[in-house]
Amino acid sequence: FNETPARAPATGGVERLISMDFIPESDLNRLFKAIHNANTVFTRPSSTAADDFFSNEYFLDAHDESGTNDCEKDNTWWMTLPRRLRRLRRSYLMVGGFHIENDLESRIIDCTAAIFARIKPNKISWFLGSFQKLFYRSLLSRQKSWSKSNGFDDYDDEDEEKIDEASTWAPSEDDYRDAFETLRQLDWLTSKLHRPITIAMRDVMTSAISEKISAQYDNYGMLDAVQRYKADVLSPWLCEVFVGRDVLSKENGAEEDNEEERQKRKKRLDFAVAECFVHTRQSEIFDIVADYPDSHPAVEELRDAINLATPMHRSRLAMELKRSLQKRLLHPGANTGQIIDVYINTIKVMRVLDPTDGLLNIVTDPVRSYLRSRDDTVRCIVTGLTDERSGGDLYEELRRQDAKPLEHAQYDFEDEDDSAALDWQPLSTLQQQQQWQHPVKNDGKVECKKSMTSSPDATQDILSMLVGIYGSQELFVNEYRVMLADRLLSNLDFNTDREVHTLELLKLRFGESSMRQCEIMIKDLDDSKRIISNINSTIANRDGAQQQNHTDQVKPDSSATVVDAAIVSHIFWPALLQDDLKVHPKMQEHLDQFSKEYSKLKKPRKLIWLNQLGTVEVELEMDESGATPKTFTCSPIHATLISHFEDKSMWTAADLSNETNLPEKLVKKKLIYWVHNRILRCSNFENAVVYELVPLKGSSESEVRDEMESTDHIMVDEEESEDQQAKVAASAQLAEEMKVYESYVVGMLSNLGQLPLERIHNMLKMFVSGSDHKYDKTPQQLSVLLQKLCKEDKLEVGPDGMFKLLKK
Repeated sequence: FNETPARAPATGGVERLISMDFIPESDLNRLFKAIHNANTVFTRPSSTAADDFFSNEYFLDAHDESGTNDCEKDNTWWMTLPRRLRRLRRSYLMVGGFHIENDLESRIIDCTAAIFARIKPNKISWFLGSFQKLFYRSLLSRQKSWSKSNGFDDYDDEDEEKIDEASTWAPSEDDYRDAFETLRQLDWLTSKLHRPITIAMRDVMTSAISEKISAQYDNYGMLDAVQRYKADVLSPWLCEVFVGRDVLSKENGAEEDNEEERQKRKKRLDFAVAECFVHTRQSEIFDIVADYPDSHPAVEELRDAINLATPMHRSRLAMELKRSLQKRLLHPGANTGQIIDVYINTIKVMRVLDPTDGLLNIVTDPVRSYLRSRDDTVRCIVTGLTDERSGGDLYEELRRQDAKPLEHAQYDFEDEDDSAALDWQPLSTLQQQQQWQHPVKNDGKVECKKSMTSSPDATQDILSMLVGIYGSQELFVNEYRVMLADRLLSNLDFNTDREVHTLELLKLRFGESSMRQCEIMIKDLDDSKRIISNINSTIANRDGAQQQNHTDQVKPDSSATVVDAAIVSHIFWPALLQDDLKVHPKMQEHLDQFSKEYSKLKKPRKLIWLNQLGTVEVELEMDESGATPKTFTCSPIHATLISHFEDKSMWTAADLSNETNLPEKLVKKKLIYWVHNRILRCSNFENAVVYELVPLKGSSESEVRDEMESTDHIMVDEEESEDQQAKVAASAQLAEEMKVYESYVVGMLSNLGQLPLERIHNMLKMFVSGSDHKYDKTPQQLSVLLQKLCKEDKLEVGPDGMFKLLKK
């Protein structure tokens, strides 16, 4: 019966079956009854209306010459739906121009069953998709009209223009209105077409909101604009679909029994708009964090949108930010300073979105682990705290007026010694922390009400969280000592006001006891200024007296301003670089004179000169008459090397190496500074490379170019850069500490045989903590030391990661 509808009596066929004794006579009554019922079904008005609904008469291009129904392959079939629904209502749902109220409900059920029974199971998605396209185009048409009326000329929909050009039967506003009226009568909107309506509205809404707010971070009003779009476009369209325009114009006088349904529809729409807003911002969350604080308006509006949705969206946003940070930030191409800046911005953004800090640790845990694996993290953080030029947020963080000491900020909530307060509350669960705010309507605006409970991490400031990456503040204090030593040694005018101010701020955060050595370092520099003034005045008075006694002799050079010395207490300073540099005798004469006066002034103390550190101002005068002296500010090594050319005009690198006690390779690197400044030139003499002074006259440009090219094969630095000078003290301290750690490691392995990295690390923390050099390294830094000892053939490591002494 399904394949060939039996609309005519089938008695002839039954007689043939009886004559063939195919059906027993006892079942004839049942068979005739079944045939009668089948004929009745296919001749019902609902079946006729269903056949008419799928008739090819209303197809635009959905039939071929043979009339074959191929509507499912035509993407314009949705445009015929308003005409089909209008004919269905007029021919079946309405008789004589008026509704038949008595049997209307049963007729609707029969019609719905007949239409959907004619749809094959594999075609149901196409059928619902056609209605989805109808709703989509209807809402898109309303949105386009609203955009034009509000002056948004940038709106354009290419697909709709193509449809309009392809057919003159594109649905009009009246067609959409009639179609919605018929669907309401059939009760398909809530029972059959709820999903197509939702998908169509979501697609149009997502496209419109994304176009409106994407990449707009620095201005308020994006959420308000979306709310206006909802009130002007989405809400009227939904009311027109579910209620009708006539009823919508009389909404204030509508019956009270529809109020509950309208409120449910309004809540669902508010949720859908807020969810779409959150999803759009969620795809841009990394850019929002990177642009903070310029993107602060976008962050606040995102928080308000999440409050209109559900707390689960906050968790999804946090997971998306975590994935974005791992993909776009935590890679070797990003420098440590950029990672720290984004980490700070992440903390600020998450505290706006979730002030309980319940999700902050989840988001930033990969960043903390990655920063812990980088060698320059501590130095970048300390530089940001103390350097105004590169500090930014960290520089301002140190100068906060409401900042607490790091000990209080990190451990107040774990302090078991304090008695419990009367208003003590247990820590909230993560779910309760996510529900810290509840949207409250006040004059049409969304306000937030804060919960009474919060996470302990919410009391931590940015600096305490940065220090918490390593779990100890000793690393940062030691790094600051090294940086302070570099700054003090490069401070030629002995002005320590800036360092004193920074030190006082650090003492408030890290504690006075941890900064005591830094305080002594600054005091050493202040004392040096006073001692230098005293010694230089003594030398000047003595030279003045000698000049009065020998008025007939040439006036000697005054030594009053020749030597300035930074006198440090080596016990409190980091280890400084000490090399066996032998300075030029003329320079050594001034140093010995200064040391002699210091011994008289500070008996029984004496000075030990670190000849390779410091700065020398050299004035060079050439032999030619009328030549203008040249002044250079260079290192003691450079000054020593050029001073030897006053004794002899030609030197080899080997000879200078013997005179200065420096490696020949280092001498070549330092001499190139004078070659580039055209004081020396490099040439071949008796199959040897020699350096000699460059005459001011008689040198052509080609000769100078040849001299410069002759030194290109030497891999040298023109001059020590600021970064290299800053690492002098750090490298020396690290080398000294590594010698101490090496002795401990060798002792452990000698007594215990072979040990893994983790156990060596724990034993060093236990035994080296009481010595002069505290062990504050990470396992990664210890691994570098052990690998270095393996390369030096002092240790060996097995495939199981066990370290042991190398047997020779």
